[in-house]
Amino acid sequence: MTTYLVTGACGFIGSNYVHYVLEREAGARIVAVDNLSFAANPANLEPVRDRVELVVDDICNFPGMLALYERVRPDFVVNFAAESHNDRAVVDPSSFARTNALGAQTLLEVSRRRPVSRHLHVSTIEVYGELPAGAPYFTEGSPLNAKTPYSAAKAAGDQFVRAYMQTYPAMDIAMTHCANNYGRFQFPEKLVPLMITNVLRGRKVPVYGDGLQMRDWLHVEDHCAAIQAILRGPKLDLPTEAATHPELLPIFDISARNERTNLEIVRAVLELLGKRPEDWIEHVPDRPNHDRRYLIEPAKLERALGWRPAVPFEQGLEQTVRWYVEHRSWWEAILARTGELAFDWGAGAAGSAPTGNPPPAGVGSSL
Repeated sequence: MTTYLVTGACGFIGSNYVHYVLEREAGARIVAVDNLSFAANPANLEPVRDRVELVVDDICNFPGMLALYERVRPDFVVNFAAESHNDRAVVDPSSFARTNALGAQTLLEVSRRRPVSRHLHVSTIEVYGELPAGAPYFTEGSPLNAKTPYSAAKAAGDQFVRAYMQTYPAMDIAMTHCANNYGRFQFPEKLVPLMITNVLRGRKVPVYGDGLQMRDWLHVEDHCAAIQAILRGPKLDLPTEAATHPELLPIFDISARNERTNLEIVRAVLELLGKRPEDWIEHVPDRPNHDRRYLIEPAKLERALGWRPAVPFEQGLEQTVRWYVEHRSWWEAILARTGELAFDWGAGAAGSAPTGNPPPAGVGSSL
């Protein structure tokens, strides 16, 4: 029996990964760790709750994590735990720094002291920053150039991962950067579910700025498949050249090469909901320091492990819209707990967080 320790397991991608593994490995043991912070939702695991051990704890809690490793003895550790909403990071960057940087290091240190078969750290495309004009895409060898509080916190975690890879070569560590995910269980402050839930409540869909920010989109199930391929793949050697060539480290960029503007995504979702985009789109002030474009190239993952995305974008988006339409009680329960999730950047960076009686919702675009 293989034991997976999955952190951030009540979040969007983490919970989808738990479902993915359990659907494919009848004997898998899942230990799900989550501190149940703002965007966590235990309801995501409800369909498989009898097959999952849920541990409510914080990955920054070193003694707690050490005791958990000693008790459950995981084979694989997959760290999804992160604060991930760019808008919220502008208002409260400190909580992002704690989880995304210190939490990543804490978990790595526990895996060093209590060795596991493989420790996989899930990062984001945004650590690379904004794609320069004329550049086709980022790769695993691109420099980290984060420009927002969220991506800076994730980049700090990345630096710890890279340092552990090279300082402790006996550890088996891998890291991923992924394109923007979409699919079921995504917290309704993010672009796709925010649009859907707005329309289903009779609200227009505000779009930041001109809506021409370019993003790379990947279905969450394809992301889960890539993670599983990396976990089960061979251990990569660490040549001395990796010290100056990070593309030689066990780092994999995950993408479906599916680049769209935010406006294209909004229009596609509205059409699936049977709404005329011209009647429902509303342009609003943009978020401060909003990355204009980023794109990654998955060739390394394709060559090394044979992974390919399997969900066509149009099919995946239609399935996602249908899921939110059919699971209204799921997202209504979130809104009842959190209140409105809107940001109004017309009010400036300070004091722009959602309130119980908010201005129109802004549309974000981060993972």
